[in-house]
Amino acid sequence: MRRAKHILAVSGALLAFATASRAAVVQTYFNFTTYGTQSGGATLTDLTGNTTGTLNVDPNTSLTSSGLTIASASGNSEKTGVFLAAGSLSGFTGDFSIQDWVTLSNPQNGVVLWGANNGPDNTWIGDGYTGVSTLIGMTWGSLTGGGGTGNPLGQPYSRWGWNIGGVSLAAGQSYDMMLTYNASTYTFNQYINGVQTSSLQEAFSSTSLAGTQLFGIGGCPNEPWAPWGDASADETTSDFLLYNGALTASQVAAVDAAGASASLATISADVIPEPVSLGLMGLGGLILLRRRVR
Repeated sequence: MRRAKHILAVSGALLAFATASRAAVVQTYFNFTTYGTQSGGATLTDLTGNTTGTLNVDPNTSLTSSGLTIASASGNSEKTGVFLAAGSLSGFTGDFSIQDWVTLSNPQNGVVLWGANNGPDNTWIGDGYTGVSTLIGMTWGSLTGGGGTGNPLGQPYSRWGWNIGGVSLAAGQSYDMMLTYNASTYTFNQYINGVQTSSLQEAFSSTSLAGTQLFGIGGCPNEPWAPWGDASADETTSDFLLYNGALTASQVAAVDAAGASASLATISADVIPEPVSLGLMGLGGLILLRRRVR
């Protein structure tokens, strides 16, 4: 009996440590309302200190205390928004989550909220299956394309990608848009304002986000549609976060409830438990059970 209890105690402690090791971490957090008015070319450092980005010199892009605004209706532009520094996503080799707090001006003027690219026009994230993969955040949902020869699900490659979306966003409204990816199950989940709207199983990329060279907030790097048409959304981004890990449904609901411009401490410590805390909980349970069986 005592041995069984010891086994249960050790199992619980190990489970706590395993959960801790899988806990999502806020790797990048841009609160664009905190930078004031900035000119094109300005370098922005995120709240974690891990990531820098460059505000593009672009007539359709502006950064003020209201946030990062893209006015796509004013004309075509290939480089709108903020581009992250090269290598910013090198640590994203598995699960990830992307959170984007946006207010739309006119959903009819463009659709791209953020995008990842691997260099030249029309070349997206290298995935090891076909050489390229697509990941773009849209006003109507996210778009991913992977598959091709050698992928674990045996999916065909889709040049135009697969829609994870299926939502309708209204002008003048603010939305918390979250996309999570579980690399073990190849599953994307999309949430709007803390509520899951859709999911998709897609053998997206063997390198995950780490395979991208350029990542843009407020548009696509080397946008393949320019100069024939500007696909960047008419919108203002207040907050943009990258998590190194796939948030659970309860965690998504919690970070949504925390609201836009929540402090880094609130998100990191209160919403997503620290690995150390989880580990100590497991050790505490182990010590308590050991005392009881003596």
